[in-house]
Amino acid sequence: MPDPTPRFGAAVDIRFETSIDSFVAFLTERGLDHVELRAGYLDAREDTPEPAALRRVADEHGVTFSVHAPHIDLAPGTINDPLRSGAVEAIRDTVEFAAAIDAVGVVVHGGAARTRYPARVRESVRSRAVETIRACAQHAAAVDIPLCVENQRSKAGVRRFTATPDRLATFLDDVGVGSDTLRITLDIGHAKASGIEYDRFVDRFDDRIHLVHLHDNDGKTDAHDPLPSFRSVADDIGAPYNVLEMKSHDDIERSLEGPAGRTGLDSAR
Repeated sequence: MPDPTPRFGAAVDIRFETSIDSFVAFLTERGLDHVELRAGYLDAREDTPEPAALRRVADEHGVTFSVHAPHIDLAPGTINDPLRSGAVEAIRDTVEFAAAIDAVGVVVHGGAARTRYPARVRESVRSRAVETIRACAQHAAAVDIPLCVENQRSKAGVRRFTATPDRLATFLDDVGVGSDTLRITLDIGHAKASGIEYDRFVDRFDDRIHLVHLHDNDGKTDAHDPLPSFRSVADDIGAPYNVLEMKSHDDIERSLEGPAGRTGLDSAR
């Protein structure tokens, strides 16, 4: 069950050279108590601790973990059957890893199809993406880990299946796994870059939102800029776990040192 008090933390990025131990120390020294581990970061390193060591880190520092499933090179709706089987296996492996470290959830992308493809191909890609997420959500239910589908940003030439509240709702309905397991990661920056106010997602999904990704941009690009008003934004949403998604430690610092009032992203609401 989620902690009654919302937790705030940050994600380790593939760009970071820091170890998990030192990143946890960096966050906890600044009063944060949640860490999102990302598959890209984990896969690119040789010093990732074993699950038992990560559980000790969590206990010693009083932090919780979430885990972002692979997405950089993974397409859940690929029309190539062996590749789709690999996508299912990769996400299931992430779910197993999350269960082994007592993580609070796994973040997953729902996929996309290029708009230049014929309608029959786009429909097939979406159907396969639904099948992939369904298989992974059923596995997540078996190990009691929430699988949290993220709203991706809209992008020219690509139809992303979870970019809008309507698309996300229909996607979740088609997956057909209960909301106790199949939950939502609300990415604030993706919403803004898509021209969507984040409270439209909040109004639509409310307490199904389990995780929040916090970052800012210019409304056009997915820049992952600092968000000094992240706590007021998180208060608006009311999710149990809130994650700063920044490209550097300095950007995390800028978010933490900024004014607590409404500035940046949420001032335009």
